[in-house]
Amino acid sequence: MASIFPSKDEDLELERQLKILNKPPIKTIKTAEGDIMDCIDINKQPALDHPLLKNHKVQTRPTTFPTGLQLPGTSSTSKTFDIRQNREPCPAGTVPIRRTSKEDLIRVRSLQKESMATIHPETDFPNRSHVHVVNVGMKKGVPYFGAEAYIASWGLNVAGDQHSSTNMWVQNGPPDQLNVILAGWTVSPMLYGDDHTRLFTFWTVNNAWITGCYNQLCSGFITIDTVITPGLIVSPISFWGGSQYDTKYLIYQDRPTGNWWFVVTNNNTFVGYWPKELFNHLSDGAETVAWGGIAIAGNNGISPPMGSGYTPDGNFRIGCYFRNIHFVNYQNIYQNPSIDATEEFVDKSGCYVLLNQRNCGHDEMYYCFTFGGLGGNCGD
Repeated sequence: MASIFPSKDEDLELERQLKILNKPPIKTIKTAEGDIMDCIDINKQPALDHPLLKNHKVQTRPTTFPTGLQLPGTSSTSKTFDIRQNREPCPAGTVPIRRTSKEDLIRVRSLQKESMATIHPETDFPNRSHVHVVNVGMKKGVPYFGAEAYIASWGLNVAGDQHSSTNMWVQNGPPDQLNVILAGWTVSPMLYGDDHTRLFTFWTVNNAWITGCYNQLCSGFITIDTVITPGLIVSPISFWGGSQYDTKYLIYQDRPTGNWWFVVTNNNTFVGYWPKELFNHLSDGAETVAWGGIAIAGNNGISPPMGSGYTPDGNFRIGCYFRNIHFVNYQNIYQNPSIDATEEFVDKSGCYVLLNQRNCGHDEMYYCFTFGGLGGNCGD
């Protein structure tokens, strides 16, 4: 883990980064959980400091939206919630940016960016044994223009140097230039300094060897909504044997502009987007999309729980689930995955399980799977 006592030069660099990330706010909101959200002029947000976005004009709405399937808002076996509920919005023309502290920047240095690029079995990194992944993905062969699912939200006991996330992603490009966009929820004390379940995003354009950014900790992801922003606490969360709470997540490409949008909730709230200028291999769809979990072990080699923190046994009330999974095809239409078009990847450590039941015992949840595990001394 990075030292909590930076050198003088490191401290100066941290101060420089904070000046870039923390823009002068129009208004400041303190959430009930203690987060500080700065309302920043939408056209002056830190995302636009990226050199590739020097001439980028903020897109306040996409020009297209996927059509076709109508998803059930709430299944008979789960409760769908709106992340926006009971949140104070920023004024019109501004967007919420979670204020970054020096401690945030110090902690995130310990969370290796390349860990988030180990989401495909073909990816090879030294020391990969500390990263554990399970997922259901679409086979390569046709371009994909988005991924969607209702994802159950859970709370987890995660140590200060561990990271656990439940997410979906799109990717394209050769191994040394892998472009990845990823979003979902996470429990990550290294990112946030607490164990709350939070919304998060990540992107990279070169397999995270050089670039790679969580949330708004670097320039790139442009925020649009006045309430929902990466880092926002997700509530309510599911609990063992009781009510299951989920919400919709969607990543898709607005093809006329090339931008990749992040959308949440059944009301289709446009959180923001990754501009096309950031990527060199995601200009015309992705080679694969996937849904699953990532667990990153602590310095002692002990891995955190994943999903619900319980080993799924076929009962969706125990295992974390993805339901009503769809991909977006070349016609900008939602499409159900066929069984022969998907592939599973399960970390070989034995700590985590994926049960691909396809409907989780309820036809209305198709395509659906449960996954997760307790973590522990997982080894390789």
